[in-house]
Amino acid sequence: MWGQGVWGYFGIIILCTPTPLAAQHLVWNDSVNVMNLKNLADSGESIIRLRITQQLDYALTLSSLFFINWEHEQNVKQVMVLHDFVYQCHVDNTRKFRFTQKITHHLGGQYFFDSIFRFHVDDNILETRLEWKLRKNHGIFLSSIISTRLFNRYDFSLNDSGNLVKKINSSFLTPMTGTFSGGFRFNWPRFGSLNFGLSSAKFTWIRDKQIYEAQKTNIYYGVTSDKKNLVEYGFSLQLQIDRDLVKWIHWNCDLLLFKNAAAPVDIIMRNLFTIRITRFLKTQFQTRIYYEEQISKKLQLENIVSVGFSVRL
Repeated sequence: MWGQGVWGYFGIIILCTPTPLAAQHLVWNDSVNVMNLKNLADSGESIIRLRITQQLDYALTLSSLFFINWEHEQNVKQVMVLHDFVYQCHVDNTRKFRFTQKITHHLGGQYFFDSIFRFHVDDNILETRLEWKLRKNHGIFLSSIISTRLFNRYDFSLNDSGNLVKKINSSFLTPMTGTFSGGFRFNWPRFGSLNFGLSSAKFTWIRDKQIYEAQKTNIYYGVTSDKKNLVEYGFSLQLQIDRDLVKWIHWNCDLLLFKNAAAPVDIIMRNLFTIRITRFLKTQFQTRIYYEEQISKKLQLENIVSVGFSVRL
């Protein structure tokens, strides 16, 4: 009994002695934090040091499609099954630093009424962005946007004998394009953002050199047949809008402009309106605008109306 009392006495002394109170790894809402709790309590700072948020959107839709000034085939009516996969991951410390990784995959199976089938749309985009906040809604950024298709795409036509022939016009990494930028970023809370790339580079790579023979040309997406890639330097501007117009209508717009000193501006735009009918059913109205003088002097537009299944995790 006497020994237990002594140890209890020393235990009370140890507990009452002022000592630094240090925390182990804390996890809160997928956030990892190491800090001194006593200093934290004195300063009144947030206990979240590193926050990780993720979002996954998936949709499977049935679409009808029509073209305006499309370069590769005649304007024909068709039906298409389209699936969309978008994954986003954000890492930030709630103050200045923010890292964003976004993977976008749009793949469609297109069926013409003359029994032709092909993969279209086939868009695969990896977007990486690092931001550092200078003021409340202003900051600097570094970003890269890399895109390619996965499957071969063909042009279909009739030869002199009336037989249907196909000619490849693009394939995996043919081309692969990448836009790398650094500059200033402006944010509009609950609306969107504007990235102005003061220093930008556009990289185009052609993996399959047989594309020149198939297209009967010596230049493809600005890359000559004796080279594998093309690097251009200039300025870029990216406008991203992501907001709810009303509770059940969502607007998403991504406009990317690139301008070098020797050519007109390149334009890539995707404008999407989503109407959520029920929790798992939605309809979409999508317009894609594309212009690059090295490919065509016409402004190309593609319009898609679709209805189908959708889920968000």
